[in-house]
Amino acid sequence: MISRTAPLPDRIRRRLLQTLPAATALCLAWPRRARALAAEPTTALLKARLAQQGVGLVALQIERGAVSVAAQGQARAGVPLRDDALFEIGSITKTFTALLLADAVVRRRFALDDPVESALGGVTLRDSAGAPIRWVDVATHRSGLPRLPTNMAPKDPADPYADYDENRLLDFLRGFKPTVARDTRWEYSNLGFGLLGYALGRAEGSSYPELLVERVLRPLGMSRTALALPGRAIAGLADGHDGEKRPVPHWHLDVLAGAGALVMPAADLARYAQAALSPDTTSLGEAFRLAQKRHAAGPSEINPIGLAWLRAPLNGRTVLTHDGGTGGFSSSLWLDPERQRAAAVVANAMVEVNDLALHLLDESVPTKDLSLTRQPIVAMTPEQLAPLAGVYALRPQFKLTVSVRDGELWAQATGQGAFPLFAKAPRRFFAKITPLEIEFAEGSQPASLTLMQGGQTLRFERE
Repeated sequence: MISRTAPLPDRIRRRLLQTLPAATALCLAWPRRARALAAEPTTALLKARLAQQGVGLVALQIERGAVSVAAQGQARAGVPLRDDALFEIGSITKTFTALLLADAVVRRRFALDDPVESALGGVTLRDSAGAPIRWVDVATHRSGLPRLPTNMAPKDPADPYADYDENRLLDFLRGFKPTVARDTRWEYSNLGFGLLGYALGRAEGSSYPELLVERVLRPLGMSRTALALPGRAIAGLADGHDGEKRPVPHWHLDVLAGAGALVMPAADLARYAQAALSPDTTSLGEAFRLAQKRHAAGPSEINPIGLAWLRAPLNGRTVLTHDGGTGGFSSSLWLDPERQRAAAVVANAMVEVNDLALHLLDESVPTKDLSLTRQPIVAMTPEQLAPLAGVYALRPQFKLTVSVRDGELWAQATGQGAFPLFAKAPRRFFAKITPLEIEFAEGSQPASLTLMQGGQTLRFERE
């Protein structure tokens, strides 16, 4: 369902981060004797995807220490994309913030079950029953905090997090009226992970940016990784684009940096993946293992959650994943600890990359057929679209909210980002961001809709 947020401009609410330690620790270097993985098949895969959507793509693969990086497309108009370009990785930042939490727990600074409010300088953080919200609740999206703070009203809608500062965060927390008890439901929250980073900095007598550099980035040798903070220019950052290949501004995050502010090249993301696959090769081993283990139920029965990391079954194994997205970038990272493999794809446009990364992790999983995302569009007026708007439920815990925004039809599933729908017929719509179609039942106000995706047909009833 739509988060209880302030009335942001519709074009900004379309995608708000769909999208996550010792100072003297050993740096993780590229394997000196690792064999090189063949890049040619990956290059062909990227070229084929760019023929359908996107501006530029960089893919990385890791297999038992061997690393391959391939780049295709453009960094900006007329400029080829290099594999050392920097990308906004959005919500993959949350796994770094969760690693900071795990590191603090390993060092016995506090326990996962301790209250977050102990680090907030007198500001209380309680659930609907009056119980303190714990670190583990926030790190598993089970705190009851909304996706975004209700007092978020950006001056620049194209850079929506830049002016959301500490004062606004504390004002929100002081007026927060929880509606659920902690650890009773999963609700993805950028606010929660931004708060997590802020609170970790306070608990350590530091700040989130300083703590991240000291405890994670420097120990792992991620020398070119930075946080996109307000007023900070970052050299080497590729231009971002929307789904129609139009340039869009870069994003900057202030107090909510822990939710999605990291910028990095593929080489640094590969170093991070290597460390996550082989934690004992770093000083962060125990923290990595704590972050990756199951801590709570996630968005579905087969997807429990660690600290930020989603766990998923794949051909008899358990893999770990997190996606990221900002206004002009998309990313997806997958880890297969049992086979010691990892794969990631980053894009400088708001496009589908999750399926590419998963295919590179395990070639038995096919990429998506994007032909359904490129169909003739039938023009419809806002008056024709209005009767279709409403909340449609597959089951009580999973619903699809359909709304009309700026003359377009939008859909948002529980715990997921919103996306536009385009008419191919008056009652049948398709998405451009991923291959799916939705057909509304007949009637002046449809009683149901049918969602078709990946060979599945799901019926949602209007509430």
